[in-house]
Amino acid sequence: MLGLLVRAPGWALNYSISYNRAKREFRRQLIEQGVPPVEADELADCFPFKMSDILSTARNIR
Repeated sequence: MLGLLVRAPGWALNYSISYNRAKREFRRQLIEQGVPPVEADELADCFPFKMSDILSTARNIR
């Protein structure tokens, strides 16, 4: 249990950084394909599995 408590913040930070990188790449690819930047921003906001979604799901597990 102690090991999990020590490692969890690092995992969360790594996931958050990876998520933001993937979201930026997704937005960039949309713009390269001809999607207007405003619409690409809206679509990138729909990118799945935000950290808050994972945390809220974990809190609801009993």
